[in-house]
Amino acid sequence: MSATFDPEKDYYAVLGLSEEADSEEIKRVYRNLARRYHPDSGNGDVDAFLQVQEAYEILGDSALRRDYDQQRNQNIPFVCEPILSRMRLPALETEQMLYLLLDIRSRQGLAAVRQPLNLALVIDRSTSMRGVRIENVKLAALDLVNSLQPKDRLALISFSDRAEVLMPSTKLRNKVPFRSAISRLVPGGGTEIYQGLLAGLQEVRRHYIESYINHVVLLTDGRTYGDESQALAEAHRASAQNIGISALGIGEDWNDVFLDDLARGGNGTSAYISTPSQVQKILLGRVNELSSIVARGLQLKLTLAPSVRLRSLSRVAPYLEMLDISAGESFPLGDLNGEPLMVLLELVVQQPQTGEHHVVSLVLKGTGHLDGQPVYSHQSISAQFVRGRLEQEPVPTRLLNALSHMSIFRLQERAWQALDSGDPAQATQLLKFASTQLLDMGHRELSRAALLEAERVAQGGGATLGGRKKLRYGTRSLAIVPIKRSRGGRL
Repeated sequence: MSATFDPEKDYYAVLGLSEEADSEEIKRVYRNLARRYHPDSGNGDVDAFLQVQEAYEILGDSALRRDYDQQRNQNIPFVCEPILSRMRLPALETEQMLYLLLDIRSRQGLAAVRQPLNLALVIDRSTSMRGVRIENVKLAALDLVNSLQPKDRLALISFSDRAEVLMPSTKLRNKVPFRSAISRLVPGGGTEIYQGLLAGLQEVRRHYIESYINHVVLLTDGRTYGDESQALAEAHRASAQNIGISALGIGEDWNDVFLDDLARGGNGTSAYISTPSQVQKILLGRVNELSSIVARGLQLKLTLAPSVRLRSLSRVAPYLEMLDISAGESFPLGDLNGEPLMVLLELVVQQPQTGEHHVVSLVLKGTGHLDGQPVYSHQSISAQFVRGRLEQEPVPTRLLNALSHMSIFRLQERAWQALDSGDPAQATQLLKFASTQLLDMGHRELSRAALLEAERVAQGGGATLGGRKKLRYGTRSLAIVPIKRSRGGRL
């Protein structure tokens, strides 16, 4: 009978070893660390000594190590490929930058298994939705109903200054009542998002099923009035219950900061719908993503080597978002579906000793959607440090693309910060620079949008709400694809 281990403990990281280490290397490293941390030594550390002892008891025993390796990697629905900007670095007393891209993808074939859905579609029917907006939302809702399967559940909620449950959560065996409810949508009233969100969450909670994707999709074109804190608190409560929230903003007037926070708090995503005709495509695209989820609520836990510190951490795919590194060692990444999930780490390294040295250990933790069980993936990343002159290594294409897209996203964010702080000249310069970079990368429409906003700002007219949203959401959603450069991509 095999032993049982704590899946969050990475014994390889404790010893600073890779999974390929042989028994002699494990023994040698253990002895060195045991001498260093022994309580009787000058710089003893009891806790570290006990951790080293525990790690060696497992990895130093071939049978226990085999069981440990099997349990570490069993039933993991995804693979994580680490990509370093450099595999060999100079051994220096001074600090130097090292970039690490984590490319996380579902195992082959898993994303093709459609997951059943427990959805609530929450539709803003305030006065501002009159005309083409509400008509396109109706068409999108009808398309959604037609695309769902009989085992899926759907609730329809509309809201203005109050919420109304048009259809309580029901399996899609009979779609006629849903079509009838959608046809009765009539705009009127103000916008109170909390009321609609709460009604949608109550429907999903009432029929929560662990093996389903439980999610609320919010469609709105306006700003809510005085209930932001209540809505955000409800989103965090839903996330703790494994219920996600997607927030889709139509047009120019909605509060992008609030909807971003709402979706982030609800472990979901937000999107900008610039024209009513895009509603159908974006709504169905989001629901298709939900039905292909293979792991929910991924968390990334980092353990850095003493010679390394974390400068920044960003998710760069499927969309770009700067993550708060002041929160601790564990960072939320969201759900993983059929699309790659990529994370970029900016590391500062100060390693004067030559040889192969541990840089960072990773633990990816989430919930496997097929069985609802916790899943863990461990990786230990090392780099080679050498003396003397090094030939410059070409930067891997995926990492180079991620850095390029990060640069453009930061440029437009800095432009808006400069404009909001009363420096239109700096904002103009940054927007023009972003336009040039976007054009070089082949993103002509976004390049033109940046140039138009730069011209408006330079002429004293200020930026448009639509232009700001187009650039913000456009640059954060750039695909990580190969780009053409006139000179070799090097850092």
